[in-house]
Amino acid sequence: MILQSLVDYYETLARQGAIAKPGWGNYKISYAVNLNQQGEVIGILSLEKEVMRGKKKVSVPTTHMLPEGVKKASGIRPQFLWANAAYCLGLPKENKTADMTGDAATKWEKDKKRSVACFETMKQYHLDILEAVHTPSAAALKRFFTTWNPETAENHSVLKPYLTTNLLTANVMYAVEGVFVQDDETIRNAWDAHYNQPSDDAVKGQCLVTGKIGPIARIHPNIKGVRGAQSSGASLVSFNAEAFESYGHSGGQCYNAPVSKHAAFAYTTALNQLIADEKHCKVIGNTTVVYWAANGEEAYQDLLHSAVFEDDDTVDDETLDALFSHIQKGMPFDFQGVPIHPDTPFYILGLSPNAARLSVRFFLQDTFGHFIDHVRKHYERLEIVMPQQHRAYLPLWRLMGETVNKKSKDKTASPLLAGAVMRSILSDTPYPQALYNHVMLRVKADQDDKDKHIYKITAEKTAIIKACLLKNFPKGETITVALNEESTNTAYVLGRLFSVLEQIQEEANPNINSTIKDRFFNSAAATPGWVFPILLKMANHHLRKLNDRRGLKISLEKLLTELEGKIEMNDQPIPTRMNLSDQGLFILGYYHQTQKRYVKKEEK
Repeated sequence: MILQSLVDYYETLARQGAIAKPGWGNYKISYAVNLNQQGEVIGILSLEKEVMRGKKKVSVPTTHMLPEGVKKASGIRPQFLWANAAYCLGLPKENKTADMTGDAATKWEKDKKRSVACFETMKQYHLDILEAVHTPSAAALKRFFTTWNPETAENHSVLKPYLTTNLLTANVMYAVEGVFVQDDETIRNAWDAHYNQPSDDAVKGQCLVTGKIGPIARIHPNIKGVRGAQSSGASLVSFNAEAFESYGHSGGQCYNAPVSKHAAFAYTTALNQLIADEKHCKVIGNTTVVYWAANGEEAYQDLLHSAVFEDDDTVDDETLDALFSHIQKGMPFDFQGVPIHPDTPFYILGLSPNAARLSVRFFLQDTFGHFIDHVRKHYERLEIVMPQQHRAYLPLWRLMGETVNKKSKDKTASPLLAGAVMRSILSDTPYPQALYNHVMLRVKADQDDKDKHIYKITAEKTAIIKACLLKNFPKGETITVALNEESTNTAYVLGRLFSVLEQIQEEANPNINSTIKDRFFNSAAATPGWVFPILLKMANHHLRKLNDRRGLKISLEKLLTELEGKIEMNDQPIPTRMNLSDQGLFILGYYHQTQKRYVKKEEK
């Protein structure tokens, strides 16, 4: 189903002219060898561009539509119009220096010999394909191949300044007087004819993806750009030993899963284009996540990207509000002039590296409307009163940030946890228990440190706890966005009571360095039956200090009595111990009561 969805996506983009046709692909190129009409090398054109990576500017290659590259293997295999410097110019991977002796010199000589062989193979490959092509660009390229001497390439005056750069290891293509050779339509047609000519030894069979009879791909093109995989690319489908192959399907790495050459090109080209799209490809832990709509509209990707992964400027909260409202009603939504239909098929694929192959972490398929509605329900569970103006929708990376120690050097969340949380959001299934446990651990371990912007109880932590309580621990309790003054749940009321006791202490001792939250919060949440008698006794002492503020003292005493009365309504004493779900309700009650206090201060 994965390959079929990708092939369908390719066909959709192909009809729109938005993707490479068979035999072509997008490749990263750093330099172009500039030739004159006589086939002489007159310069090296740098095709790299500067981009910001963190705080630094770095040079990266640019992407160009070029003839399909071969899958690298042992031996010498040329490519058409582009390759590395060994194939294109006969240059070895390393520059020879005067002090190079012994084993280093021997290794260089061996590398040089191979580079010359690579160029000679490249030469014959191009002369064969361009034999009947006589355009000026083709003539210049053929003259270059017949006159260039790879034995002395590193001594050429044009190349010498580049021998200390990345030219020796980067991808290189050709240009004639500044115009790229692949722009010549006649040369492109010659490549298409060569690429599409039937092979004498082609194995034919029924394609598992399209169901049609045709040539079966022995090796599928590489998937490039997956975080952690080999830089040259990795395979999604391959078999490397007869032990993994079925009877009658041996002799080829992919014959055991017969996929036609067209389908293999289509799915790999579509997937490579999705991964190369930095705007819509997201890395979560060690999983590279791509997502697409069946109709090829990029607007669907923009909306899901902003709704789940990033709080960027592409989509604001008002747009998401309108999207959620329309999807909930089953109505189309207009986004930047593009009609978003809820019933459009949508796909989400997660890939992880595994040596030279890729592992499929997950593949989710549903309508776009269902995915967005699942996200809406997730945000409804997360919704909580905020102490100040925050973005209404907390993206995944901010939620994951609450599961790590802010003081540690490595602030990366668990990759397995991040992927599991994302899947639970998009499929509307219970959150992984590890999410709740990690947040509870951070609540217990963190202490308020304003200088480092670390706080024991935050809106994000409490929002996660609230969402998990609603989805994972449904008990019939009414869990609300803001303070629920009607609740008689013992754990929730105890959390409120702790907040009031903290307020009493702070009012009695302004600017106190250490409050009961610093000393007793964890034990009060876990073993309230042992801690609250001590805290209530301390509160009586603190209240006596408020005799000169009689109005405040009366209101606090009244609130204390009201909360104690709610606990007594259950006809049970304060519990000696509370489980994790009750501790979450305790934290929620504390947070709600504290925010109520801050709201009153702001109103004043």
